Amino acid sequence: MSTFTRGLRVDQSLDTRTTAHPASYHEAVGRLNAMAENEILELYIDDGESLRIIPFGLRAEGHEILVSEPAQSGVRLLVRKRTLIQ
Repeated sequence: MSTFTRGLRVDQSLDTRTTAHPASYHEAVGRLNAMAENEILELYIDDGESLRIIPFGLRAEGHEILVSEPAQSGVRLLVRKRTLIQ
């Protein structure tokens, strides 16, 4: 089920704000791995360590951060799934 936000189609949503890091990172990566190329994941994360580490790690794996904005008690990211060419 996809929805539109800011003109972007959101294919899946995941809220990891109550999940400790690194489990929240692994949960986000697992969800992205299950998605098709170019699909968009709406990801809610906590401020602090998760915000410092998760976007960096997702970019390092080749994914694209389209939106990063404050959300109620945390941060909302829109992440486009990309496959890192090796």
